Amino acid sequence: MDYQRILLSGPPIDGEPGLPDALVGLSDESLADLSAALDPCPAEYVGVGYWPIQPADPTPDGKVAIDRHVELFGGLPQWVEELEDAPLPTGEQINAERDRRISAGATFAVPGYGDVPLTGRVRDQTVLLALLVKAQGAKASGMMAPVMVIRDGADANHILTPDQMISLVSSGMNWIEATMQRSWDMKDGVSPFEEGPPLDFTDDAYWP
Repeated sequence: MDYQRILLSGPPIDGEPGLPDALVGLSDESLADLSAALDPCPAEYVGVGYWPIQPADPTPDGKVAIDRHVELFGGLPQWVEELEDAPLPTGEQINAERDRRISAGATFAVPGYGDVPLTGRVRDQTVLLALLVKAQGAKASGMMAPVMVIRDGADANHILTPDQMISLVSSGMNWIEATMQRSWDMKDGVSPFEEGPPLDFTDDAYWP
């Protein structure tokens, strides 16, 4: 809790916020009027109170606080923030969020099988592409049995048919491409980001 030194005879606000060490532990009621609470009252506290500073109003969307000071509202001290427009996310920040999401991966539904979670790190993408080529070759040779193994993001193995493997890997690669495209749209001002990337660009609502 922050406190403001108050001159009870006015003008009320006196000095910078803060509570002297000698007064730590006193109740807010005692701090409100030290002359009445302390007997004897040291000279430096005569006619003085230390009042709790009320929190600042919520920061509006699109703004950031760059400084703050204390003012009286309704007779009580309150923090007042000095605001300026929040800076738009940088391309580097958007790229970092995109790469984080791709690395973390997503879960994909495989027809006739169920959900399979995949991660999208660079080495994962290399393995997925190799599995796709292998599955396409197996399908071309007439193989229809579940003989292809893929290890998911939760370290569980899944045994799929070539068609199922092709579907899974294709879904994963399409998702990676969509995630890449969304980051480009944010940086390039493409709809719905004509006004620039949103300040809360890490929100799931903006990503596939």
